[in-house]
Amino acid sequence: MNILRLLKLLFMRKKPKAVKVEESMLPERVKVHNAIGNSSPKGGIGKTTIQLESGVQLIMRGREVVFIDWDIMSPRLSLRLLRDLGTGPSLVKVLIEEADILSAVREATVSGRRGSITIHIVPAVANDDIPHNINRLLEEMNDPHRVVKMVDKMKNAVETLAKRYDVVFNDYPVPSWAAYYTYQRLLSRTSSWLNLLSDSTPNMIKLIGQLHQRYTKSIPVLGTVVNMVRPTPDEINKAKEYVQDLCQEVDGRVAMVIPFDGKLYDVFAGGLASPASLNYAPESSPALLQIKRFVDYLEQAVEGRLKDIHCETLVPVL
Repeated sequence: MNILRLLKLLFMRKKPKAVKVEESMLPERVKVHNAIGNSSPKGGIGKTTIQLESGVQLIMRGREVVFIDWDIMSPRLSLRLLRDLGTGPSLVKVLIEEADILSAVREATVSGRRGSITIHIVPAVANDDIPHNINRLLEEMNDPHRVVKMVDKMKNAVETLAKRYDVVFNDYPVPSWAAYYTYQRLLSRTSSWLNLLSDSTPNMIKLIGQLHQRYTKSIPVLGTVVNMVRPTPDEINKAKEYVQDLCQEVDGRVAMVIPFDGKLYDVFAGGLASPASLNYAPESSPALLQIKRFVDYLEQAVEGRLKDIHCETLVPVL
């Protein structure tokens, strides 16, 4: 399905009203070490790309990785890996209890100059979810009891995947649509670690800190990341200050600056290129090298052996 047609159909659907659920009604956070959430209040800053490259590097180290694409409104990760959304089990069907999480996992073979890998993904939406299942999901998000059940189901679903795979990556959507409250509840229960991504705008850094304190402070922060920084010494130093400030505010373990590198965002007429980690050695790219360094910490975190560190700072060497 054409992505523009998909977005048109989704935005034409009836959106739910804001729904409030008492925190005491919701389940506790997942009890596993290896569910990694990636979140940002701003789109277009490379959140999904950084997560995908991290996952690819882990797979190349021999890890079994599964991604959950939570972005029902704009399932870019699903489209990038699967090319076509197809039909069948999806996150939407899991949320409305028409599929179980294991049946929703699909395989995608991705190739590059450095070889081929198999990536597992739970697509956010399938073609046969539109419009009926989307409407049903949005209606159910109006019901506080259904929201509680939905959060509990997805917490259990993530724990199920965490037992089958070495790492579960939760690719959360930008919180800019009508189900904001429900998605924040889902986010706060379905990850064992959280990565907070921003650009180098001071106001965005401040907003991320405020949102974390409001909605996700129960999740330990593994990484605070400022991405797409202009690769000059002055800009890198400014970004370093910003990411360290954010890291201090949210009590993060690692603070990282990633310079802009076009290798990560190659685009051809037929779409995006395969992940850069499959085409370039980390040492050939300051951005990929930063991701490699961060993956070292991520690997320790998911294995439950991360040392008691605070705001370890990773700055690129240009």
